[in-house]
Amino acid sequence: MSAARGRVLIATLGLAWAGVLVAQPVYKWVDAQGQTHYGSQLPPQQADASRVKVSPNSSSGAGAGRFGEQRHSDGSKKLSKDAQEMADGLAQGLRKVDGKEVALNCALAVDNIRSQIETMLDNGRKNLKGGYITQAQYDSTTGHFVKLRSQATVSDCKSATGGSRDMYQCMTSMHNHLVGCAEKHRP
Repeated sequence: MSAARGRVLIATLGLAWAGVLVAQPVYKWVDAQGQTHYGSQLPPQQADASRVKVSPNSSSGAGAGRFGEQRHSDGSKKLSKDAQEMADGLAQGLRKVDGKEVALNCALAVDNIRSQIETMLDNGRKNLKGGYITQAQYDSTTGHFVKLRSQATVSDCKSATGGSRDMYQCMTSMHNHLVGCAEKHRP
């Protein structure tokens, strides 16, 4: 995780799969300025947030989505307009970083990093099974996630300096996502 290249790679890979991250919980809320937001975590002090039920092809039931579904040139399924808007909102939410600085806690940061990578890998498997990404896309991305997960260690965190230390500190906050921290602390 110390390599600056790793931070850029994880942000890129995370956002590549964020477009189809419909497998994890999604919350929707409107802020004081009337702007609608989506996120994977229930926002603190947001009473009007609601969990959104997501169906990638906007249909349900046996055989749903088989006929007339839209496909990309590589054969993978396209998301419905509503699901794509929600995925875009979620991707935008993953990029946000809580400005409140917290003390570095290497064990927590590493746990957050590994947990979020596991979630992204799980979503990748679900997206592959659902036909939203190709086997080649899954294979090329999965190897990078697995490598990055193994590089995130408490000893690496304790010895980290500069941008790498900032990345671990960013990941100490339970309000931050790996994608946002990686983008904020790119070289």
